Amino acid sequence: MFGIEVVCYLFLGGVGGGLCAVLATLALAVPAASLAQSVQPAYRGFFARGWSLAALLLFAGALCLLADSGNYPALPQLFLSGRLTYLTVGAYALAIALGCCLAAMVFWRCARCVRSRAVYRAAHGLLLAAGVVVALYTGLFLADIPAVAFWHTPWLPPLFLCSSLSCGLALTPLVAWAGGAWPALARALRPLVAVDAAVIGLEMLCLALVVVLPLLDAGVDSFAAAQRVAALDVAAGAGAPLFWVAVVGAGLALPLGLEVGRRHAPSLPFFAVVAVLVVAGALLMRYCIVNAGTHPVVYLMGV
Repeated sequence: MFGIEVVCYLFLGGVGGGLCAVLATLALAVPAASLAQSVQPAYRGFFARGWSLAALLLFAGALCLLADSGNYPALPQLFLSGRLTYLTVGAYALAIALGCCLAAMVFWRCARCVRSRAVYRAAHGLLLAAGVVVALYTGLFLADIPAVAFWHTPWLPPLFLCSSLSCGLALTPLVAWAGGAWPALARALRPLVAVDAAVIGLEMLCLALVVVLPLLDAGVDSFAAAQRVAALDVAAGAGAPLFWVAVVGAGLALPLGLEVGRRHAPSLPFFAVVAVLVVAGALLMRYCIVNAGTHPVVYLMGV
């Protein structure tokens, strides 16, 4: 059975990967003129704190995953076994992303200028790829467990990827505020609202496919039956109020409505409200999915 440590890993690792991908994309969009002669203070404060937060989230997620495994002596085998599996790919991606985040944090704190634009773009391209892989892997981590039928669906990895990217997009303006860069970067960060709305729309579609498709499957085998029972538990079981009110309502529909229905340029309080809703919804969504899959009856049906 999986414990709360796995839920924390799926959340912290996913959000860390999503924030990493968003920061890398924004770093690639910084005008060359703003970096060639001297790194502007606004960029320095924003990216230094952003990469620090991403590294902290990834490190905390790795600790949660390690705490859940309990098999500490076998940890080196993830890197030395020589076999390419979802687990080893995920371990490498997490280690690479964490190391790159720390390197990027040092760069943005210490660098005076960018001497090679090609190296700069290659490094942040690697960070973008590592962040996407880590966020995607949090879904593959569960989907690669066929014994738990509810998780064994191709829609789980894209669901977790969209959720992670949405969290990264929602947290980015708060990172700018914490780094003292909000006045300088507010105008540049406001288009993130439209991007986040599109990502939330895709997340809602993936979540609907994860929950609804098993209910429409008329298969009589134990695997299909286990998926139906788990999906029914999410949609109409004891945890249904949490799923519909906190995850779908407050975590997805409400922030999407706020972003689509805004009448004026979004302010910092607007971003703060959206960030709280999106991040809390992402955590509870992972809890609902893990809890439904590890329900004793459902778990035994899928074995």
